[in-house]
Amino acid sequence: MPETKTTPASANTLKLFRIASIATGIFLLTITTLYVIRLVTNQELWALGPNGFLTLENFTTDADGFKVGLPVSGIDLTSISLIVHGWLYVFYLYTCFRVWTETRWAFVRFLVMAAGGVVPFLSFFTERHFGRLAKGETN
Repeated sequence: MPETKTTPASANTLKLFRIASIATGIFLLTITTLYVIRLVTNQELWALGPNGFLTLENFTTDADGFKVGLPVSGIDLTSISLIVHGWLYVFYLYTCFRVWTETRWAFVRFLVMAAGGVVPFLSFFTERHFGRLAKGETN
């Protein structure tokens, strides 16, 4: 890839990018773990349900694909974590766009940065690597 001229990003933009990367990465790891639990054990994480403060609740799937057997009271933390990650990813994309526009990098770098919010662990590496590049550091 040809080297493009880089303009350093502002400190506020890099701070937002760092916060968004870490928060998105943590929630991505959380939903990945909850998804594995869901697939392997047919359980979802619930808070304040009838069976305790924080429990894994069993469910089955009916013929139409709907989950049956989950509590009617309490908070479905699996669904909430998916929603929170979705909104954090929107914020993460915004910060990636800000870094990308301030540094005037090639579009491919933006795509790699954006992938950090959907590939587990990648946001931590993209934050460190592209954060350094955006500051103007070479190592």
